[in-house]
Amino acid sequence: MKKGLLVATGLLAVVLLGNIAMADKGEDSKFSTEEIMKKGFKGGLIAKVAKGEADDEEKKLAMEMLESLAKNPPHKGSEESWKEKTTALIEAAKATIDGKEGAGDKLKKAANCKTCHDVHK
Repeated sequence: MKKGLLVATGLLAVVLLGNIAMADKGEDSKFSTEEIMKKGFKGGLIAKVAKGEADDEEKKLAMEMLESLAKNPPHKGSEESWKEKTTALIEAAKATIDGKEGAGDKLKKAANCKTCHDVHK
């Protein structure tokens, strides 16, 4: 009896944790927010793009990640604020990739962790 209860509790935990992880990824999104934060921001990909040091493949991956981020739901805060911040990231990244003057600095500013985390994490 106790063993069955433990198994059932474990299965329930797995299902609940799976649902939490799924909530981190939008329906049409290729990457979860957690993946984007780890690879794109903490991993330095976005910074590399902002500095103009990324190759074509890295630029493409960065854009895919930022576009996915915009499709993911915010952990907290308003959808309007989330859309505003992710749109700024995407526009700054596109301008940087296109080689527009001053765009790298705009991307660095838009990618400031605290600005977004204060509202949405």
